[in-house]
Amino acid sequence: MTLINALTFAASLTLSSSSPSVYLAEFSDQKQKIKTKISFHHALLASEDDGLLLELTNKEVRLLEKKGITLTAADKKWQKKLSTIQRRSSANQMGGIPGFNCYETVEETFTEADKLVIQNPNLAQWIDIGDSWQKINGDKGYDLKVLKIGKQSLIDPPILFIQSAMHAREYTTAALTLDFAKNLLQNYDSDPDINWILNRHQIHILFQTNPDGRKIAETGVFQRKNVNINHCSQGHTGIDLNRNFSFGWNTVDGGSSGNDCDETYRGTHPASEPEVSAIEAYVRSIYPDVRGESDTDAAPIDTKGLYLDIHSYSELILWPFGHTETLAPNNKGLQALGRKLAYFNGYDPGQSVGLYPTDGTSDNLAYGELGIAHITFELGTAFFQSCNIYNNKIKPDNLKALLYAAKAVEAPYLITSGPDIASIEITDADDIYITIDVLATDEQFSTKGGIEAKQNINKVWYSIGAYPNEENSLQAEIKDGAADTSKEVFTARIKRDDLVNDQITVYFKGEDSSNSQGPVSAKTLTLSQPIANADINCQGAKCHLLGKEIANSYLWQLEDGRTSINKATDFIFPSLGSYQATYTVTNSIGLHTTQNYDFTVTELLKPDIKFSAICSNITCKFDASDTIDLDSDNLIYKWDFGDSTYSDTMVTSHDYASTGNFTVTLTVTDEHNQTSVLTQEIITTQVVTQEPTLEKTQSSGGSFIYNLLILIVFLRVKHK
Repeated sequence: MTLINALTFAASLTLSSSSPSVYLAEFSDQKQKIKTKISFHHALLASEDDGLLLELTNKEVRLLEKKGITLTAADKKWQKKLSTIQRRSSANQMGGIPGFNCYETVEETFTEADKLVIQNPNLAQWIDIGDSWQKINGDKGYDLKVLKIGKQSLIDPPILFIQSAMHAREYTTAALTLDFAKNLLQNYDSDPDINWILNRHQIHILFQTNPDGRKIAETGVFQRKNVNINHCSQGHTGIDLNRNFSFGWNTVDGGSSGNDCDETYRGTHPASEPEVSAIEAYVRSIYPDVRGESDTDAAPIDTKGLYLDIHSYSELILWPFGHTETLAPNNKGLQALGRKLAYFNGYDPGQSVGLYPTDGTSDNLAYGELGIAHITFELGTAFFQSCNIYNNKIKPDNLKALLYAAKAVEAPYLITSGPDIASIEITDADDIYITIDVLATDEQFSTKGGIEAKQNINKVWYSIGAYPNEENSLQAEIKDGAADTSKEVFTARIKRDDLVNDQITVYFKGEDSSNSQGPVSAKTLTLSQPIANADINCQGAKCHLLGKEIANSYLWQLEDGRTSINKATDFIFPSLGSYQATYTVTNSIGLHTTQNYDFTVTELLKPDIKFSAICSNITCKFDASDTIDLDSDNLIYKWDFGDSTYSDTMVTSHDYASTGNFTVTLTVTDEHNQTSVLTQEIITTQVVTQEPTLEKTQSSGGSFIYNLLILIVFLRVKHK
């Protein structure tokens, strides 16, 4: 059995064993949950709607219960979830980790980095900084390689160092840093922000910090540590690299473990692992030591350089200290930096100490030993994150955060407190000047867990065609005349003669009322005329005029004076022949383009007559409203009712003088003198009158006596 297969088998056994056990942890509030994610990140397996699944030792169970956290046994729940993860199909997959084709394997990561160097020989170098544990100890193993990105001729540039995949199971991390490298190099020529960053700064990326462990994790095993088989070879094999750094190693009670089967096992001595030893040597070679030995010693506020450690998961942004709840002496700058990065990715920012402190971590090397600003990212919501969430959420959000870090590396303790340039847009143009509006804001900080102080925006400086300095910087005008809010619009007017091929690159940076300046933002602006593309299609004499491009306003003009301000409109023309329409589009900055379009009306359409006739006896109703004429709006109706009477309305009624059969004729003429005729036979009938029917009534006794009295009176009168 090969070493990797043996370790994979051992790790699988550990995940299904009864010690340690899996628990569902439920929390009383979000803050308690976040602190648990920090302190027990090594035990984290998955997030549930009602809590976290944690793999805990008996000691850890007691520690969490003391904090009032509810724990419920969840081994079966985790096994079911794990089985689902490991059954992900990799059928027809051409590359990537099986079941997760958006994540490159270790070998694929190295191949992609090689390609970037070949494609960008003046901006990228692929250097070997050390070896993995397996390579040193006789197995295949891997080189630890750093991709250096930036202008190679720079002397002592600000350096952003990024490491990822220190914990092998954290799939998203190496993918994100590789995507960031590709973004920088592929957009160097087209994105002016990236261009100035790589002309002034360098970005050094260690994609695969723990390549041996990553190969185990690629098989679907939740491997965290490296693969040093001298420690717990039949369980959680290896050393937790993020407890093995020299500065502060094994100095905090409970900050790491001396049990080699624990996930936070710190190793036998500081930097005992070749991966950590190589990182320490490299980081010390690119950053000077600018901080004293005491926790209370601050680094100079203008210290350049930034060290990012990219982990998953928990959606957190963390800064030192992690070994104590005491604030770092540079906490003001670290907090501003963390909250700024969290603004871009939406994560929860905070100090890296959780329920309990940690020791021997990478921030101890960066900030504790050297005084370099350090931030830990905890990406996403799962170790084996779905590609859909990575591609649509984690990647775009965090690329924005990483780009901000690459800007701020010049002085991260200072720059992050200054305002940002949120937008740069041309708002007006004439023959001499273009007007640029710039939005400067001091509000781009995460408000989760606390509010960063906001300052009014005082000034905005700009330069044309080159990074701003004391010689080439100009001051923009505040648009409303009052620097009294933390978000202000400034205006710069630039001569059109400064444009080259209707393009100009401008650089802006803001300054707030505390005199803090933010990072530079650049944009290439194009003063391009709007395009007046259009189509004209005629059906008979009715023509549809359709603009094809989006603009700020539209104007159609005909030779006969008719106009329309709609992008799409219809006109009816009076006769066959050739016509011309003039189309003008105007963009948001007032530039306009006019184009003439010639077209021909080649046919005239006749009315298509439809009418209904409904008769009741000699009264008939006629309705021609269903008659259509596609190229006319005005129709003339002429009814001939067949009895020498006529009507000229679309809907009419007629009373015939007699019954019988009549031929009704409707003639419709349109505005082009095109005529159609339709006839229809109708029948009128006589009104039928019924005689009234007398009802027989039954005589009553009273009516008989009454009639008899009348008869007697009559006879008596006659006798007289």
